[in-house]
Amino acid sequence: MQARTSTWSGSPEAIERWVEHVTTTVKPMVAGLPGNAGAYFFVDRANHLALTLTLWDSEEAVLSSDQTAEASRASTVAATGVELVKRDRYEVVTQA
Repeated sequence: MQARTSTWSGSPEAIERWVEHVTTTVKPMVAGLPGNAGAYFFVDRANHLALTLTLWDSEEAVLSSDQTAEASRASTVAATGVELVKRDRYEVVTQA
């Protein structure tokens, strides 16, 4: 299993727009991608931060979704005004 993360920052208003955008647009799009094993969206309103965590059933699945992920990040920035601070990819070694 593989995981992809994106960390976002912005004004309180931008973070609220991010919450709405990921709920209505990003979540259903990610859920429909081949190999997606789940997605979580976190918000830290006090510090004006947000985090996206998507899970993929294989390295092939995460790699094949890279272009879609880049387009989605650009769309999120344009739609909400948040800044993409960091993006990473991890191998999931265990889960509970």
